[in-house]
Amino acid sequence: MSNRLTIEPTEFTNIRSGEKTYGVRVYDDYDQCYDNTWDEIPVSDMDILRKVLRISDYKIGCMLDFVKENNNGIYIGGEWYVWNDVKDILNEGVDLD
Repeated sequence: MSNRLTIEPTEFTNIRSGEKTYGVRVYDDYDQCYDNTWDEIPVSDMDILRKVLRISDYKIGCMLDFVKENNNGIYIGGEWYVWNDVKDILNEGVDLD
């Protein structure tokens, strides 16, 4: 059984006020979560992944842990990245400055 993680860069728009925020929707076959606290969305998918690693959300952390434990790939913005494409970023940890 496959459980593929998707990270979707997203512009969130408040329907009533028109206010826009930026972030990501993160989901797999079992759960979903979002973060709309970004000032901008990075252009590079790998920079998006690095930024997602900084999100302190339990659900997102669990989804990323599953990817690492099973050497899975990740969809980022509709593009599929195999384990070898993302493993260095996932294994390097997060430098929170």
